[in-house]
Amino acid sequence: MRATPPAESQDVDAADTEPLPLVPAGPIDPPQSLNDVAAWVQYKVRGHVPALPREARLFYRRALMLHASGGRADAVMLARGAIKLDPGFIAPRLTLAAWLAFRDPGEAIDQCGRILWLARDSFMIQIVSAANALYLVLQALFLAIVLTSVIVVALNQGLLRHGWMERLAMFVTPETASKWSWAILVAPYLAGLGPALPSLVFLGMLWPTAKLRERSLFVLLALTLAGVPFLTATLDRLSAPLQSDRAPFYGVPQLQTEPYAPERRNEFEQLAAAHPDNPFLSFAAGWLAQREGDPASAERHYLRTLELWPDDDRVLNNLGNAYATQGRQDEAVTSYRKSIAMNPRNAAAHLNVSEIYTMRYDFQTANREIALASAVDFDLVKTVQADRAEARWTALVDQWSRPGRFWRGLKQVPFSTTAAGALPPLWRTRIECTGWTFSLLALALGVGSIVLGFLFHRVIPVRSCANCGRAICRRCAERRRDMALCAECAVIWSRAQSSEFGRVLLFQHRRRRQERRDTATRVVGLLLPGFGYLPHRKLLRPVALLGATAALVSASIGIATPFTFEPRFGVPGHDVPLIALGLAWACFYAVTVPLYVSFEHRAIEQARDLQAPKRRRGRPTSSANTPNHAAA
Repeated sequence: MRATPPAESQDVDAADTEPLPLVPAGPIDPPQSLNDVAAWVQYKVRGHVPALPREARLFYRRALMLHASGGRADAVMLARGAIKLDPGFIAPRLTLAAWLAFRDPGEAIDQCGRILWLARDSFMIQIVSAANALYLVLQALFLAIVLTSVIVVALNQGLLRHGWMERLAMFVTPETASKWSWAILVAPYLAGLGPALPSLVFLGMLWPTAKLRERSLFVLLALTLAGVPFLTATLDRLSAPLQSDRAPFYGVPQLQTEPYAPERRNEFEQLAAAHPDNPFLSFAAGWLAQREGDPASAERHYLRTLELWPDDDRVLNNLGNAYATQGRQDEAVTSYRKSIAMNPRNAAAHLNVSEIYTMRYDFQTANREIALASAVDFDLVKTVQADRAEARWTALVDQWSRPGRFWRGLKQVPFSTTAAGALPPLWRTRIECTGWTFSLLALALGVGSIVLGFLFHRVIPVRSCANCGRAICRRCAERRRDMALCAECAVIWSRAQSSEFGRVLLFQHRRRRQERRDTATRVVGLLLPGFGYLPHRKLLRPVALLGATAALVSASIGIATPFTFEPRFGVPGHDVPLIALGLAWACFYAVTVPLYVSFEHRAIEQARDLQAPKRRRGRPTSSANTPNHAAA
């Protein structure tokens, strides 16, 4: 009912202002057509509907289709309409930011700012972002460690195969032994064991001849495989709020952006009755009751929630709304005041209590409360007042539960290292994620491979040729003074008439071999950042750069963000705009290529200084030590 204040109670600012009713004048029918986004926006405002998620996603889907077909102006209009229909819908904001990054940078920056503002008060955005970020980091790090291990094994395959060939040569010809050694090296990778486990075994067998960084890589890979169950359990716990059948949330966090449905209210009423000590369910039941227009039930559920969360200022604010909707204004003001006392920065409680004082024509107190709310959260006040002015009736501001409540609730989710149902589909089929069986097997094989490597090295020690680096053992090595050379280098040495000339010939042979190998390494190192550092026995930089490459590749092929609480639209699997991906790749190569070129230049200079043959000069003798033959 619209009330008219007495003339003497109106001040100058409110002389032409008529108090707005708490309920609309009558039912408002939704538009009959789904082709006019402006009509749906008007219906949302006039009907005081908090959000229209289904319609917003429909118009956003049409915006993507229009943009793909060339209708960019209409696509931008529909995307903006989708944002107005559902202000909490993140996808159109990200899309608009990408579309307008160069055409209208101001709006693009504003959309990014709104996303951050929404994320501040949305647990679902925070948990999905955290789960996707953790997944991306773990996947990139795992792939980087495994790929680094595979490359190190490939670079040292000669040391592995030579020992195998020497043993096989006792039974077959050397040519057959060479082929069998390749089969032993490649077969585990093709047998469905994945790349991690064979690389771990081969690195363990290289332990006796490996340097410190290569041994560190073995330890890092072993710890990674052993810790996979803990990593999957962490992801499983983070994904629990996204599943409607897992305690303690039971899908409550998703209600913040879901459209109201009577069946959902019945579902949570039953869950709240079955679990009376679960505050999340009590809060959800009160939230849905308030949205359906049942303030009495909302009051009952909010009171129960306050018994479990006695210090929650947002529940007190919502309880005040339930009182106000029933016409119990004194109790509403008391509840709002308690909420403000608990949290003076609760702008919604200040706004709501200002509406009560406005209905009582106490405009001085109402203006003071609005000023306090504006000082705390000006954006909220601006948005609410704009909606009230357009809708022409007052709406009390309900508040969703604080994200910190849900983060603390994650501690109640069981930490299960054997749960794999919540893992991303890409991980569920991997043998590394099968649980403790694989992890214990990996540890056992890692220790066994080290023992086997020492046994092999004790019987047939394998080392590198002192000149070209080819794998040799005591059976095939040839001694030339203080050097152990392979057969090819020994032949080159034998052609020299002096040791100095032999060193020159060996240096030329080594340089020819290294030039061919280094050329291929540099080309691959430029295309695959991080690869070029591995022949120089670096570890930290290759792992970091290969991890960054894996993260960018994951984002490019659409496997970087498997967790979501919103429908996916556009190119399947691509949540990152293509423009952003292109800029990320360009910046990545703009940084890594100069760094690698500079590193290679320094490595070449150092190699020239170390490998260049130096002519030995005799020690100059002083005149004092020279025999005086004339005197003799």
